[in-house]
Amino acid sequence: MAQRELTDRQKEILAFIEERQRTAGFAPTLKETAAHFGFRSENSVRQHLRLIENKGRVKRVPHRSRALVVKRIKGQARFGFVRVPLLGNIAAGNPLWATEKFESVLEFPAQLFRGNELFALRVKGQSMEGAGILGGDLAILDASLEVRSGGIGAVLIEDEATLKYVHRGKRRLVLKAANPVFPDIEVDLDRLNRVRVMGSLVGVVRSI
Repeated sequence: MAQRELTDRQKEILAFIEERQRTAGFAPTLKETAAHFGFRSENSVRQHLRLIENKGRVKRVPHRSRALVVKRIKGQARFGFVRVPLLGNIAAGNPLWATEKFESVLEFPAQLFRGNELFALRVKGQSMEGAGILGGDLAILDASLEVRSGGIGAVLIEDEATLKYVHRGKRRLVLKAANPVFPDIEVDLDRLNRVRVMGSLVGVVRSI
């Protein structure tokens, strides 16, 4: 399905968000956006963002302030690079609070990672070492890509996030580490409404 065209005002707001992410490293607040465009209230900004999101051009990441992921459409990568927001930390171990700090916007060669809703999280802990994912690595994830059973994904359990192999069962979700020292995390069916699979792992970046 073709994406619905943005109105002129929506294009201006999206351009403002992208520019602020590029220059400041994080998205503008509702208050800042309202002041920039002369809106009387933040509700006007919320309504525009909701419409832009419905048209498939941004995605709001839950439980994170200033966390708007601008979706890349085909042919949009600038100068052969894709821009990926770094949203904070994720535990490769026991679940860890995924911080609300929007750290920066990273640029990678477009051929390295493919995805419409890419975002990055910094890995903490050792539970995924068996999969070659070490503490300090950057996990690159795609929020639009469903994590298949047995695949690696970022999972938000209430207010805590973790990076694990995701196994889907009829009665529960089982999160498995790649390090036998760490026990499985089992989420029963009655708690699944408090669990959100944030995205599927598409790559790992390691600082040398």
